[in-house]
Formats: sequence, structure tokens, C-alpha cells
Amino acid sequence: MASFILSFLLLILGMQANRAVGCIERERNTLLSFKAGLTDPFNFLSLWEGRDCCKWTGVVCSNTTRHVVKLKLGNLALSGEINPSLSLLSDLKHLDLSMNNFNGISIPTHIGSLHKLKYLNLSNACFSGTVPAQLGNLSNLRYLDLSVELSLSCMMSVGNNMWWLSQLSSLKYLDMSNVYLGDVPNWLETINMLPSLEVLHLPNTLLNGIPSSLSDVNITALKVLDLGNNGINSTLPTWLWNLTHVTYLDLSFNNFQGLIPDELSSLKSLSSLFLKYNNFKSMSPRAFRNLCNLNTLDLSEIGFSGDISEWMDALAGCALYKLQNLYLGYNNLKGNLSGWLENMTGLSSLDLSYNSLNGTIPLGVWEMPNITYLDLSSNSFEGVVSEVQLNHLGGIQELFLSNNSIVVRCSDDWIPSFQIEAFGLASCQLGPKFPTWLQGQTQLEYLDLSNNQIVETLPSWFWTISQSLNYVDLSNNQIKGNLPLLSDLTMLQMLNLSTNQFEGPLPSLPPAIISLDLSNNFFEGPLSTSILPELSFLILSNNNFDGTIPHSLCKSFDLMLLDLSRNNLSGELPQCLGRSQERLFIVDLMGNNLSGGVPDSICYQESLSLLNLDNNNLSGEFPSSLQRCKELVFLDLGQNKFSGAIPTWIGEKSLSSLMLLSLHSNMFSGSIPPQVLQLGYLQVLDLSHNNLSGIIPRSIGNFSWTALERGGKTEDVEQLEQGRFYTFSASFLLVIKGDERLYSNILDLLESIDLSDNNLSGEIPDEIGDLWALQNLNLSQNHLSGSIPDNVGKMKYLESLDLRMNNLSGTIPQSLSALTYLNHLNLSYNNLSGPIPTGNQLQTLPDPSIYIGNPYLCGPPITKNCSTNETIHGFSEGPTNTSNKFERLSLYVSVILGFITGFWAVSGSLLISKSFRYGYFTLIDTTYDKLYVAVALALARLRRKIEQSE
Repeated sequence: MASFILSFLLLILGMQANRAVGCIERERNTLLSFKAGLTDPFNFLSLWEGRDCCKWTGVVCSNTTRHVVKLKLGNLALSGEINPSLSLLSDLKHLDLSMNNFNGISIPTHIGSLHKLKYLNLSNACFSGTVPAQLGNLSNLRYLDLSVELSLSCMMSVGNNMWWLSQLSSLKYLDMSNVYLGDVPNWLETINMLPSLEVLHLPNTLLNGIPSSLSDVNITALKVLDLGNNGINSTLPTWLWNLTHVTYLDLSFNNFQGLIPDELSSLKSLSSLFLKYNNFKSMSPRAFRNLCNLNTLDLSEIGFSGDISEWMDALAGCALYKLQNLYLGYNNLKGNLSGWLENMTGLSSLDLSYNSLNGTIPLGVWEMPNITYLDLSSNSFEGVVSEVQLNHLGGIQELFLSNNSIVVRCSDDWIPSFQIEAFGLASCQLGPKFPTWLQGQTQLEYLDLSNNQIVETLPSWFWTISQSLNYVDLSNNQIKGNLPLLSDLTMLQMLNLSTNQFEGPLPSLPPAIISLDLSNNFFEGPLSTSILPELSFLILSNNNFDGTIPHSLCKSFDLMLLDLSRNNLSGELPQCLGRSQERLFIVDLMGNNLSGGVPDSICYQESLSLLNLDNNNLSGEFPSSLQRCKELVFLDLGQNKFSGAIPTWIGEKSLSSLMLLSLHSNMFSGSIPPQVLQLGYLQVLDLSHNNLSGIIPRSIGNFSWTALERGGKTEDVEQLEQGRFYTFSASFLLVIKGDERLYSNILDLLESIDLSDNNLSGEIPDEIGDLWALQNLNLSQNHLSGSIPDNVGKMKYLESLDLRMNNLSGTIPQSLSALTYLNHLNLSYNNLSGPIPTGNQLQTLPDPSIYIGNPYLCGPPITKNCSTNETIHGFSEGPTNTSNKFERLSLYVSVILGFITGFWAVSGSLLISKSFRYGYFTLIDTTYDKLYVAVALALARLRRKIEQSE
């Protein structure tokens, strides 16, 4: 016993001696070398000094050995390099470098030398490149987090092999979110070799498919499985049903199809199930039979339809009453809420938005005792919601009733029984007064009162009701007045005041603002020069702003969308715009007075997809800097003063994603590059009102958006179609059917070619008949010759055809009458001849002016009759008839000129000279007989020629 006590005392003394000594000197020097390679902008490591490194920030030592066992350096804004000396910390078990910024360097291979590591967290630290296989040497690893926050400079992959992962047999936690795994064909086989794995996060990794079955399932210890947002196109794999310990399953944002089967009920431990944004056809009525632990179910946007009560029958039993969070939004569910929803008394969150539900909202819904989140927006609910119903929601935190036929009617002096955080009341007929009962909502963060017919001035207390306001949407009302200083709203991130009657100058803006939409108001004066570092979306279109575009915009490094269109801005574009904005996606500056050229910086980051500079005073040649805009979808440089040739590189690899190219109303010259007409995705081409010459390239037959059917849409096109950027809708001025129109959405609606008002010559290529999907073709006001191609009738979707003011000849093709969609036609002022085709769609175009200026056309709707000889002569086309026509014409001209000349020569002499008058009349008597014979012979010849021509 005494020896035991002595040993214990010696151990205590040894531990105290170690504490007195501090950390091991070698490891202290190693840490200093590690620190020397780092950049520490906030001096978090400034306390790394003194002898005892165990007391330094983020350093943890063993109490017994004094070896460094943990480095906890997450979220310190560190950057720089990771010194290889780190591998000398041989006892290190825990390394956390997460939430720093290593500026795209690769994960150091020497981390694989830290063999005692059990915890490694490199998440969101902006590493890039390929994950080193040396990490497979960390055989003691229990926790591995390599997840990344996606950006152009921080992208990581595992290459085409991740077998090194199978060596981490003790691994329990693995997170590789946003790490590219698309080149790994056997990812699941590798994961299946980790029998201890309990948590697996692989969202947004672009997994290379998913096996439907496994011969031997080894990952049965899994409790958390996240495979969301991978685009997996499959039915639900059968190996899932072996994961009987799983409590959290996320398969959302994929393309899983088919049936949600009975086997789902075998996952009895499941508490959270996310299947949203898939394409399931149906669900077995017994799929949720045994899921008694289920408290969160997300079936949003998975293709469900039919009566909602039938789907709720599938939840009958223990799941129905245990559910706390139910999300069924963005489906096509019908029916009403009565008879089932009132029974789900355990619900705290319910989302039924964007369905086709109808009827009134039953009182039982308002009386659900635990409800904190309720979203019934964008359905067909009706009736009046008053303060009586709303007062039942004593614990409500988020309520969304927008876009129904609901009328929210509360008295001005009502004091709500709740303090709400999010209120969505768009289109609830709150106006004409502003709801004063909002004044006491001091916890408000989200407020949507858009489209409520509010007509009064915004009350001054509105901007001070809550210091937590971060989302405000008052758009589509008639709210008047000026804006106060908003810089004190330090939490405000999204402000939408569009389509109102606000006026006055733009005040100082909140420093944290991310999205600002003040479009369609009466604001005036210069733009703010404040630096807004968080700004991503700026929409100030259709106001009266003037002055220049401030250079401070270049400091908004996260800017994605810039819309300053339809204002009075002048001066040059900032030369820095786009240089440091790697996510700049949309720039719309149309309808201003901007001058100068397009800055070289605009495509510096190559992310731009839409550039609209229409209707300004920009000049110079076609901007060569646009070659870098490899993701450009819409380009509009119309109504400026650009000149020179259209470069051929537009139609080559540089701008291969272009859907719209508008260069109208400039001073471009030279020929049309054939390459431009071969762009695979081009949908709208407008080169009108320039000085282009030469022929129309035969490659025009390759122009068609139908290429999308062959090759699929580009990612940039899909992003624009899905409304990725706020509610922005690109607007373009196009001349269609003779009128200038502003098109706001053309992605699926229009295919158009406009080459009008140039100096083009030659014939219209026969290849034009290949444009079967084209809807608008305008070749007017050129010098085109030859005939209209017969195969114009193959353009079956053509709605507008304008060929006026050219030198076209021949007859109008009969095939034109086969164009059943044609509703605008103009062939005036050409040399067309013959009868106008009849029948079908042409009968609906009775306006004779569309054929005016073609003297040899006949038949309805013009008055010239094709049955008269005169008319027939006009459109005879044989070689003999053509010769006779010109012979008759020369004879008529000779006779008329001879008569005029002779008349005045003789009459003038007779008036002046008496002797000439005597001699003249004597000559008449002697030559009368000869003249009579000559005239008779001439008339006889003329008569024979006319008879021959008939």
C-alpha cells in the first residue's frame, strides 16, 4: 500500500514538473515555423510567444506528456502556406484549419504524415486541386471534413480514384460536400468499405450515378446520409432499406423517379426525411406505416398531384401525429384543409405553398397549439382573415398568406397577440392605408406587403419598427414620398420598393445591403458613391437618375446583377467594372446616354451571361474584350455608334453560347461573317440599320435554336430560365411585324432574323427554307435580287415576313399560302409579277398595300385583274414575249419623241419665216401620197407584231 501511495505521489510530482517545464521545446519551434508561413491579418496568433506553447491560442497539450495534441485554428481568417514542419508534431490528434482562406492552394501532402490524427477539419478553408491520396495513411482518423464553399478559386476534386478513403477503416464522420466526385465510377464501393461510418455528407458532388444494389452492405451503422443536389437519375436504390439505423436521410434535389415503395417503412429509426425536388410518380400507401419516429418530412416539388387528403391517408397512424415539420410545397395538390389538418396537432412547421388548394382556411388551422411556421401562399384559398383568427396564433414566428384570394382585414387599433419574425402578405388587399398594427412588431425580420393597393405615404415609424429587419418588399403599390437615410438599418439585406411612386434623391444605403430594387419609380439625382461590400443585386431601372456610374460599384466584389437601364446616366463606363467581380452575371445599361467604349474589364472574370448596352452613345469598333465572355448568352449593342467590321470570332468558340445578338442601328460595315449564322444556340439575330454589304451567307440555313434539341441547353441558359437572379427579366427592343417592341422574355418564345436596311445584294439563299422554326424574317430595304425561293413554304412557324424595298422579281411562290402562322407580310416595292397566290393563310391578309410598288402583280387583294390582255402582257415571261415587249416600248418612245421634235421644228420655222411657210405647204401637196403610203405600211407592220405577241 505504501508503495502504491509513493508511486502515485511521484506521478503527481512528475505531472507538476511537466507543467512547470511547459511545452516541449522542439514542438514550440515547430509551431513558430508553422506560424511564419501564415498570414494573420487580425493578429489572432500574436499571443504565440513565451516559453509555454501549451498556453498559446488554439494549442492544446497532453496533461501527462506535454506533447501538442490539438491545433484548433478554425475561423481565424488565416491564409498563406502550411509549413511542412507541421508533420513534426507526431502526437497531434486533432487538427482544425476550417473557415480560413488559403487562396486555392492544394491540401499539403505532409498532413498524411500525422499518423495519430483522429480529427481533421479542413472545411471551407479555400483549398483547391486534388485531394491528396496520402490522407489514406491516417488510419486512426475518426472525423474527416473536406467540404468546400463553392467559388471559382476554391474548387476541389478527388480525381478519378478515391480508393485511399477505404484505408480509413475507423472513420465515423465524412463530409465532402461540394467536392467534385463526378470522375469516380466506384464511389459507393469505396464508401461501403467503411463499416464504422455513421455520418456521410456528399451533397453537390455530381456523383457518377448510383448503383441500384450492393451485394454486401457494410455501412449499416450509418445514421446520417446526405446525397442531395447530385442530379442522380434513378429509382430509389434497394440498398437503402438495409440502413436501419439511419435517422437523417436527404435525397433532395435529384431526379429520383418511380414509386416511393413499402420498403421505406423498414427505416424505423428515421426522424428526418428530405425527398424534395425529385420526380416521383406515386407513393405506396404503406410507405410511412412504421415511421413512428418521423418528425420532419419534406416532399416539396416531387411531382405529386391529386387530392391532398389522399396523400394524408398514407401518413395515417403514428407518423401522422408525431410529425412536427411537414413540407408539401410546389406540387399540384388540390382539395381543402378541412377534415385532416386540424388533427395534426403536433405540427410546428407546415408548408403547403404553390399548390392548387382552395376553400376557406378552417378555424382549426389557426388553433394548432404548436404552430410557429405556416406557409399557405400561392394557392386558391379565399375568404376573409381577420384579427380574430390571427389572435389564435400566439406562438407564430413566420406566417405567409401571399398570393391567394384572401382578404386580410384588421382594425387600425388592433394589437397582435404575437411578435412575428416573418410576415408574407402580398396580394392580400391590405390597402389603401398602410397597416398601422405592424408598428408594434419589434422582432420583424421579413416583411412582404407587395401588390396590396397601398396608396398613402409610407409612415416615418416604418423604418424604426425593428432593428432586425433584413427583408422588405413593398413593390407594386402606389406608395409615395422620399426615402429617409437608411444607413442606420444595419441588418437590412434585401429592399424591394419597385413600381411605386417614390421620388427624390437616393439616400445613403445600409452597409449590409445585398439586394436593392428601386426600379420603376421617380428617383432622381446622382447614384450613391457609398461602398457596399455585400451588394449582389442592384436594380435601379426606369427612374431619372443622372450623372455618371460611380467607380465605387467596383468595390462590390460580390455583384452579380447590375441593372441601371432607362435612366439619364452619362459619361463613360468605369474601366474597373467586372475586373474583381468574379460572379458578375448580368449587366443591363440600356436606354442611357453613356459614351466612350466598352471597358476591357467587363469580361475579365469570364462569368458575364447578359450584356445590354442598347440605346446609348457608345462608339468604337466591336469590343475585342468580349472574346473573353465565353459564357455570354445575350448581347445587345444596338442603337449606338459602333463601326467597323463584325469580327468572325463571334461565331467561333469565343461566344458559342450566344442566344441573342443585336447590333442594330450602328455603323457596322463589311460583309456578314458566315460563322455568326452557325452559332448553335443563336435564337435572335438583329443586324438591321447598318452599312453591311455583300451577300447573305448560305450558312443562314444553320441558324436555328433547334440545336438545343440536339445538344441540350447550356448551363447559363438554364440559369436564366430558372430565374436564378432575383426577379430580373431581360428586356430587348426588336422590330417585329413592322413595329418596335420591348421583349422581356424571349427564351422560349421567339426566333428572329433581321437584316433590314443594309446594302446587301445578290439572291436570297435557298437554304432559308431550312429555317423551319423561324418566326420572324426581315430582309427589307436592301438590294436583293432574283426570286423569292420556292421553299419558303417550309418555314412552317413563320409569323412575319418582310421583303419590301428590294429588287426581287418573278412570281410570288404558291408555297407562301401554306404558312398557317403567317400574320404579317410585306412584299411592297419590288419587281414581282404574276398572280398573287390565294388560299389558306393569305386570305387573312387583305391589305393591298403589302403588294404596292409591284406594277406587274395582279389578282386579289389588289384591283388589277389577271384576265385582261394588258395584265397578261405585264407578266409574260417567255423569251419571245420579252423581246416583243421591249420592241413595242422602243417603237412607242420613238413615235412620241419624233412627233414632239418634228412638231416644234416645223411650227417654229413657220411662225418665223414667211418664205418657209410658202415652200412648206407646197411640199405638203407633192409629198402627201408618199407619206400616206409610208404610214399605212408602218401601221400594218405594227399590227402584225401585236397579233404575233397575242
